[in-house]
Amino acid sequence: MLSQTFHYSVASVVSAVIGLLSAVVFTRLLSPEEYGVYVVGLSTAGIVSALLFTWVRVSALRFQSEGGAVDVRKTIFVAYLISALAAPIALLVATLTTSVSLERNLAAVFFALGLGLFELGQELLKARLQSFAFMSASIVRACLAFTLCLAAALLGGGGLCQLAMVTITYFVTTTLFASTILRSPVAGPKISDLRTFAGFGIPITLSGIVFALHAALDRMLVFHFMGDHAAGQYGASADLVRQIILIPAVSIASATIPLAVRAYTNGGAGEARPHLEFSLEILLAAVLPAVVGVALTSGYIAGVILGSEFRETAARIMPILAFAWLFQSISQSYVHASFHLAKTPFMMTTQSIAMLIANLLVMPVLLARFGLVGAAASLVIVEAFGAGFGWYLTRKAFPLPFNAFQVLRIVAATAIMALVLTLLKPLLPIGIVSFGVLAATGCLVYVAAAFAFDIAGLRKAVIAYGARRNVPAPSITVPSRGLPSMSTREP
Repeated sequence: MLSQTFHYSVASVVSAVIGLLSAVVFTRLLSPEEYGVYVVGLSTAGIVSALLFTWVRVSALRFQSEGGAVDVRKTIFVAYLISALAAPIALLVATLTTSVSLERNLAAVFFALGLGLFELGQELLKARLQSFAFMSASIVRACLAFTLCLAAALLGGGGLCQLAMVTITYFVTTTLFASTILRSPVAGPKISDLRTFAGFGIPITLSGIVFALHAALDRMLVFHFMGDHAAGQYGASADLVRQIILIPAVSIASATIPLAVRAYTNGGAGEARPHLEFSLEILLAAVLPAVVGVALTSGYIAGVILGSEFRETAARIMPILAFAWLFQSISQSYVHASFHLAKTPFMMTTQSIAMLIANLLVMPVLLARFGLVGAAASLVIVEAFGAGFGWYLTRKAFPLPFNAFQVLRIVAATAIMALVLTLLKPLLPIGIVSFGVLAATGCLVYVAAAFAFDIAGLRKAVIAYGARRNVPAPSITVPSRGLPSMSTREP
């Protein structure tokens, strides 16, 4: 678990660093309007990708994770090609149902095709526990995307050009790692498996579409009511918070679900529950301090990372958005594990439909009344509702363990960090040095508190490691002819 999480965490950290660098660069090279074109394109592509490829991705993760003689890789790629044939229909629907131009929707659909192919390869690597290859592919794609997008921006390309460059990186990276993904021996495609995938994945596809609509709804509504400029400002803030908070959560989930499936397959609920309990502790230990840290230092983060046209909006809405990502992390990285284990995708669909309905009821009202702050607040309300409702549904699927003592220790460590940051902030003006001091202080204080409270077994692990380092070398008895044996030490 820890080894897998480490590789996924490295991939997430590198992606997050490049994402932060992208925010620094592109919020200065692109206007809010052009950034808004990119944000709306991403939202459209997310919906199209969910529509076409969710059933393939979830089937790849679920069935390939069983290990042993199971090999569905070629069948999975056949399923991708079948779904890709529906891309023209998706383009037509997007053009008829939105106020976005045909040109922008066409770029979004190609983006969705590349995204679907890349994510499919990554799901197969996760399912086969090839976490190092997953990490390498993630890093290569992120670096290549930044390089191409930077070149395009410096040459005067706008939001559409950014979409095109990222699309290229998805196809190129998947091609580079194709031999790893399809490492021999590979079983041939089976038509019967396609029927199994459809039976399992299509109900989840409905859920994926609804989740994608929910994820894109805030940006699409901001675009609809306030235009590309506001969508760009909102999207830059939301993406920045997501990179800081959600990416570590996803890296943990990348290890949690495949290993939980394998544990459940091999040892049943008795073996899966301890794994899930530890997973929740690691998840909250990583995400909760990040959420509180972002909320307390949002002004510093915006002032250092974002361009001047984005900073004021970000400082106002980032503290709110941080808590939305907290609840989303709990849903996606822990609650959904229950539905995977119980093979009850309809419950995931039920949760997503409830969240979409709540979003449609809350978001337009708060957005019209409070602008971008209202959009951020409505997202928190809906995500909190979704996490709570999802947890209720797990009682009828695979009941998830919850260790209140572990959670209280994490809350206590986070509260200590928050107190120190609150006392330190008035002494530091906004700037890169001040932000560095706050970030370093927060990390040190939290790690010290986590060690004191033994969160996720940190103190025990450090003590055990120190004990191993200090164990004296074993003695070796060397017999000698005619003399008493003597004891020596290993060199």
